[in-house]
Amino acid sequence: MIDAHCHLEHMDADDVVSEAKKKGMTAVVTSIADIADKEKIIEMKKKYQDFVYICLGFHPEIMNKYSDSDIEEYIDFIRKNKDYISAVGEVGLDYTWITKTEDQEKSKEIFVKFIHLSKELGLPLVIHSRNGRDNKDGNNDGIGDAIKILSEMECDKVMMHCFSGSESQLKTCIAQGWMISLATVLVKSFKHQRLAKIVPLDQLVLETDSPWLDPDSHELANRPWKIERSAEVLSGVLGMPKEGILEQTAENAKRFFGI
Repeated sequence: MIDAHCHLEHMDADDVVSEAKKKGMTAVVTSIADIADKEKIIEMKKKYQDFVYICLGFHPEIMNKYSDSDIEEYIDFIRKNKDYISAVGEVGLDYTWITKTEDQEKSKEIFVKFIHLSKELGLPLVIHSRNGRDNKDGNNDGIGDAIKILSEMECDKVMMHCFSGSESQLKTCIAQGWMISLATVLVKSFKHQRLAKIVPLDQLVLETDSPWLDPDSHELANRPWKIERSAEVLSGVLGMPKEGILEQTAENAKRFFGI
């Protein structure tokens, strides 16, 4: 049982790792979204090297917090620590937070920098992509723009984190051979349950995005082992045993992240 995407930097890592092992998990993949957490996540990897696998990324929401030189220094930091890192991510486009055309174009430029970095280092990409809502000065199709950029740059080792796009966009991602990561939101979301039926089992991974997206509450109470809740729901949706889903998605995560 492997959680393909969570945020240990926002939880008590010692407690979570201890409990995850008790629950029978074999690994947890944690992705940082902010430069400020870069040292913390490297130390976490050193401490839990055979259980925690890390991804360093840059959430589009934070683009205005950092200068171009800050981003370049961060990219150099990732280069120097590449041996600890399993993927570049999460990176991408978010038009819920980045709503103006000028900022969206800058966000694309930053995204492309990290795609180039992943190619340079030979690391897979973990993609954050989210649409906007009624943006007056800017596009709404953040998912479509992210898929377009990834396709044009011929990216092949890609995980679409917390996928929330349309059926058509999902089919495009599947045709590219990308991994589709479904979060615990699917426990409550009929849309995600419907999309899950389309995903080939060898391209599916499960994630919590914890501490967010708790399937039981609106609190920051989600934890990596709650992917089991997703597997229980998918068991009914896909008509296969929960254990088989957890086993296959764990193998997919191992293959993608080199675990």
